[in-house]
Amino acid sequence: MRRLSPALLMVLAAFTVPVAIEMRTVAGFFGYDLPLVAVAGFELLLLGILLVVYLLGETEPADDADSASPR
Repeated sequence: MRRLSPALLMVLAAFTVPVAIEMRTVAGFFGYDLPLVAVAGFELLLLGILLVVYLLGETEPADDADSASPR
């Protein structure tokens, strides 16, 4: 798996904020009242997952001659 670029990490992190907020709205449509603390916890979980994916990605692409495709 390739490592995410820092710019992509920032875009994905910014995208998670409205997703977490709208999750509260969607839950309201179904009659569930989510407290703001639950939404903040969900946001921290999403940001943690993004950070783990970013940190565990390969730092350099594989230098494998067999997998290289001619261009």
